[in-house]
Amino acid sequence: MKVQHIQFSREKNAEFVAELKRRVNQYFKEKGISKQANFKMVLKTISMIALLLVPYALMMFGVVSNIWAHYLMWAIMGLGVSGIGMSVMHDANHGAYSKSRTINRVIGRFIDLVGGNATNWKIQHNLLHHTYTNIHGLDQDINAGVVLRLSPEQKRRKFHKYQHIYAWFLYGLMTLPWMTVKDFFQMVEFRKKNLNKGRSRKFWQEYTLMVAIKIFYYSYMVVLPIIILPFAWWQIILGFVLMHYVTGGTLATIFQLAHVMPETMNKLEIVDNSMEENWFVHQLETTTDFARNNWLISWYIGGLNFQVEHHLFPNICHVHYKRLSQIVEETAREYGVVYNNIPSMMRALIEHGKVLKRLGTVA
Repeated sequence: MKVQHIQFSREKNAEFVAELKRRVNQYFKEKGISKQANFKMVLKTISMIALLLVPYALMMFGVVSNIWAHYLMWAIMGLGVSGIGMSVMHDANHGAYSKSRTINRVIGRFIDLVGGNATNWKIQHNLLHHTYTNIHGLDQDINAGVVLRLSPEQKRRKFHKYQHIYAWFLYGLMTLPWMTVKDFFQMVEFRKKNLNKGRSRKFWQEYTLMVAIKIFYYSYMVVLPIIILPFAWWQIILGFVLMHYVTGGTLATIFQLAHVMPETMNKLEIVDNSMEENWFVHQLETTTDFARNNWLISWYIGGLNFQVEHHLFPNICHVHYKRLSQIVEETAREYGVVYNNIPSMMRALIEHGKVLKRLGTVA
């Protein structure tokens, strides 16, 4: 069983694509800077890791002994996990952190140390999501099962009319299945679909490695705190769940604001496994920038509010996205190509809520 292959047009808007690439390359050439990470990115990496490990250390070494402070530490760790995911391992797994494949591979594996799996993530995200953005049945990032309708191609059920209310609460549950059962089933699924072909390790080796890392993760994140901390086991589990709820809510919301928006969530015309549009323009049509002038949001979420630029140039480190956004927007305007941008975070949240309601009520 193989994944359906969609062919994008190479001729349509080819001039726009060529000019956009030329201008982006010219920018780096004129500035004399690398497309990869800079010193600020290294400092951010240290900050995100500290956001996870410092609260953990404060608990484990007995500095935090109050139960409510204990829960606060888990919540902060949740921000650290999502920060590592969005700002650190994300760039590395796209090959955008460093020119060194080894460095990218090592930093990309940070996702394993916070409960995920780099191999699965790169197939789901790099291969499927980035290639087939918002295409129902191929882009797994818009597949939330039957509980949420995130695509106009998905079957609408009666309870979806309430999803604009309950979706926000479900977003927090995103990473819990992922850390527990999803990775195991997903690796098998990707093998059946022949998506793990060409990997350096054999399937059984990759699966064994994943099991070993999962054991290590739950050992230091759950078992060790239960043994050492002066709290009941269920309070530790509650803190762990709280951490993932913060992580899941953050990650899911940021993703939705980039792709499940008024101008990006439309029915796509696919005829004989082909699309009339160029792949670059398809990315522009299915992706949205938001809150581009909010430096704090941009810093924390790894420039994923510059989602347009990320999808067009995923191998460029996100520290360059703000300047690239000006180049992309100007070029798109000149060639009459769509460019989606919502000025504020609040506006983006409101617009996403409207899309959830529309998808829940309109067939």
